[in-house]
Amino acid sequence: MGTHYCNICRQTTFSGKKHIFGKQHQSRLRVVLTKFIEKVKEARRTIKKPQVEKFDCIQHKETFWCYCCEAEVEKNVTDDKMTVLYGGVLEHMAAKEHKKNTHKFWWDNKADMKLKDKVLITEEEIKRFKDEVANVLETFVEEEDDFIKQQAACIRAQEKHRQEVFESLLEVCFPAMQWHVMKNWTCLMEPPALPFYTSICE
Repeated sequence: MGTHYCNICRQTTFSGKKHIFGKQHQSRLRVVLTKFIEKVKEARRTIKKPQVEKFDCIQHKETFWCYCCEAEVEKNVTDDKMTVLYGGVLEHMAAKEHKKNTHKFWWDNKADMKLKDKVLITEEEIKRFKDEVANVLETFVEEEDDFIKQQAACIRAQEKHRQEVFESLLEVCFPAMQWHVMKNWTCLMEPPALPFYTSICE
C-alpha cells in the first residue's frame, strides 16, 4: 500500500485507494456533491429563461470550483458590457472535457452513479440555452437603447429649462444692469474738477 492524496478529504492517506471506500471519504464526498449539484441546479434553471444584466465588475466576475475538472471556472459569460448569468457554468458543464473528467471523477471516488447526470448538461440543453440567450440579448439591447434615448431626452429638457430660466432672469435683471453701466460710463466721460488753486488764480 502506498500513499494516496485525496482531493475530496484534502489529506494524504497510507491505506492506498482503499481510502475511497471508507466512511469518512464517502461522507465527505456526499457533502461535496450536494453543494456541487446545487450550483449546477441553479444554473440549469436559467436554460429556459436566461438572465442578462448590465455588467458589474464585482458581482459578475465570480468563479466556482469544478471538482470533476479540479479547476476554477467563470460563473457567468460577459463582454464587460452585458452579462449572461450562469452562462459560464452551463458552457463548462456541457463541454466534452468536463464530461470526460466527470466519468473519471465518479470512477475514482466511487460516487453514486445516479447523481452523475446532475452535473452534466446535454447538447440539446446548451443549444436551447444559446437560442434563448440570443432572443433575450436582442430585447436587452433594445431596452438599453430606449433607456439611453430617454436619458438623453431628459438631459435636453433639463438644459432647455435652465436656458429658459437664464433668459428670463436676463430680461428682468438686464434693465437694471444697463442703468448701472450707463451711469458708470457717464461718470467716466465727465471732465475732472479743476484744482482749488486754479480757481483762485482766475
